[in-house]
Amino acid sequence: MRLIVNRQGVASFLKGPRTQALIERKTRAAEAAASAAAQADGWRGEFRTDLSTEGRRVRGAVIGDYSTPYPAVSRKALLAGLDAARAQD
Repeated sequence: MRLIVNRQGVASFLKGPRTQALIERKTRAAEAAASAAAQADGWRGEFRTDLSTEGRRVRGAVIGDYSTPYPAVSRKALLAGLDAARAQD
């Protein structure tokens, strides 16, 4: 059996408004949860969200906690954010 990918269909799905909205909701949920987790550990939880709709797909990223010099604190909060984003519809 051979699988042939419909590249135009995949590209239109990845750039579609519903996909963009889903990625934005999940990215914002991850940022909010990561910030809350960092604040619970006594940091300010200054995360940054980067959303891009240019190119061939939508991309969302939550960028580390700028209020702490400790990467482990930021990593722990980001992992908590990923768990929250998974639950977001």
